[in-house]
Amino acid sequence: MNGGRLFVLGALMLLPLAGGASAQQFDYGRYEALFGEPVTVSATGKPERISDTPVIMDVIGADDIARSGARDIPTLLRRLSGIDVAHSSSGTAETSIRGYQQPLGSRVMVLLNGRQVYFDGFGEDFWATLPVELEEIRQIEVIKGSQSALYGFNAVDGVINIVTFDPVDDKVNMARARIGNHSRRDLAASVTQSLGEGAGIRITAADDHAHDFGIINRTSDNMAFAKNPNRKSVSADAGFTLPEGGGRIDAEAAHTDVTMRWIALYPFFDTRIKTDSIKAGYTVETPAGQVNATAYYTAIDMPWVQSQTYGTFDITDRIAVAQVSDLFKWGADDSFRVGAEGRRSEMAAGGLTGGGSLTGNQTAGSLMWEHSFSPAVSAVNAVRYDYFQLERSGPSPLADPYSNSDYDRSIGGVSVNSALITKVSDLDSLRLSFARGLKLPSLSDFGQVQTYVRRYGGFTYYGSPYLDVASVYDYQFGWERKLPVIDATMNANVFHEMTMKHISSPYGMVNGVLSFTSGMATGSVANGLELSLNHKTRTGWNWGGNYTYERLHEHFDWGYRNAQPTNKLNAHLGYAWDVWESDLYATYVSPTKGIVITPGLRPKASIVTIKDYKILSPRVAWHANEFVTVEAVAENLWPYQDSAPQRMETSYYLSVKVTY
Repeated sequence: MNGGRLFVLGALMLLPLAGGASAQQFDYGRYEALFGEPVTVSATGKPERISDTPVIMDVIGADDIARSGARDIPTLLRRLSGIDVAHSSSGTAETSIRGYQQPLGSRVMVLLNGRQVYFDGFGEDFWATLPVELEEIRQIEVIKGSQSALYGFNAVDGVINIVTFDPVDDKVNMARARIGNHSRRDLAASVTQSLGEGAGIRITAADDHAHDFGIINRTSDNMAFAKNPNRKSVSADAGFTLPEGGGRIDAEAAHTDVTMRWIALYPFFDTRIKTDSIKAGYTVETPAGQVNATAYYTAIDMPWVQSQTYGTFDITDRIAVAQVSDLFKWGADDSFRVGAEGRRSEMAAGGLTGGGSLTGNQTAGSLMWEHSFSPAVSAVNAVRYDYFQLERSGPSPLADPYSNSDYDRSIGGVSVNSALITKVSDLDSLRLSFARGLKLPSLSDFGQVQTYVRRYGGFTYYGSPYLDVASVYDYQFGWERKLPVIDATMNANVFHEMTMKHISSPYGMVNGVLSFTSGMATGSVANGLELSLNHKTRTGWNWGGNYTYERLHEHFDWGYRNAQPTNKLNAHLGYAWDVWESDLYATYVSPTKGIVITPGLRPKASIVTIKDYKILSPRVAWHANEFVTVEAVAENLWPYQDSAPQRMETSYYLSVKVTY
């Protein structure tokens, strides 16, 4: 089914479908006014202040987004402590939490209203394919550290949870046009329509275009893979409150069509990614507690992928997920959440998977228990078991050392989260946590069979069905202190994380031919410190800053040890008066390392130094009236390089937004 037809089908299904219960339906505004600080429901399923949540969390609110001057989510995330961003091209970015910056192997779970936006085939989050505009976002919750038992598999370094405004209670009506250098042309519009009491729908469309730029060491080889980052998106989001306590129905449908250049290590890929998704579910209060059922389906089609190393191929990925949970209280001091999840993903990639299809069937059960020892002390414990069944069907290359029967195997494991939260005073909160997370290989890790083109040695790369789950152990201590004298909040976090195994691709002999083969290699350790201080207000002075110290020690790294920046510093200063706003964002990142692969019959991989860099991004906005805002932004006044093959040039934007 093509993308347009699937989107139309999804939109027509919005009325009868039961929509996934999400954080959207929670009345954030009322609880924020009550508590006097940002609130969340994502960690435990019940409303709580950020200072009370069992996880270490940063929140980017709608006001922060409006004052940011950013045009994409990775730019917002980069300004937080503990976040690493490296650009694969002018239009794509890899985002990590507390290190482990790598292509094709995300260790961070990204959620959009409860739907995981994860490409199972390559284990990747493609930010440009998210069907959301910044104006639709109520808040972005960045949860740091391993969270597999609370959120699900692969949330081993953290979770980025994007919550949009509720189409029932929040009216998002806007039209925005943006122009800039590099032939930047962006258009977006959202309209929210009431469908009666307790019901509403929001429809959003966007069209973004820019020219590709920034390739380091331009050659006729890599310039052939320059691809303009174009994006088209349309989405519908609806909610329905049933009468007489009958519960809440939510439903979503979306379609995105993106072209872009991206990078795995150093070789370039050009691709077109068409993503279609529908999501549905139901939430109701019952005598047994709050029951939440969610189901969603995502179809990812890459009709062409052009690669320097592999040639041309195509990819399809189909993901179906069903989740159910029950949140209930047992007495005055104890809350429990029982959950179950089923997930099926199927990937076919032509020659990249040897002409066959790879399928993963995953089932999981989870239990969370929250206990209040006193109004000032509470604990949260969670456990989850994941069972993954691997399959392969279709033809198998003669040279492949594995047959389809080798893929008839299963792996699994237990993840754990445990946290103690205490308010030692009206101004101070402490968190101490331990976690064991699980990192599951991607489908291509299991079953990729691909021969490099002759310019890159002509070797063959083989995935392995015998890869295993990697355990990640995480220890954190956090201190939050409110400073009423300056109306600010200070946070200090220290962490220690151990990854027991990584996927490696050493050389080996397969059928008498020297090849790459996947296997499990020794792990790594990450240690760090995060400090932040922020003062936020809608008028007058706005300021804040954060610092991150981080060391990543890989036990077996071929000279790539400590490849993450050790020091990162962010600062923000802004002022709002009358109809004007001005903001200045600054970033400093210390030197790091990258890999450059030189083609040839014996390709050479070299470790290069990526120099330290600085980013300075000013913004000025004028509110012509209550409906029209004009904004001028320089995204970075100094060009910088945050990855070996890509240079980010200075970008200037001028945008006009009309709200109604």
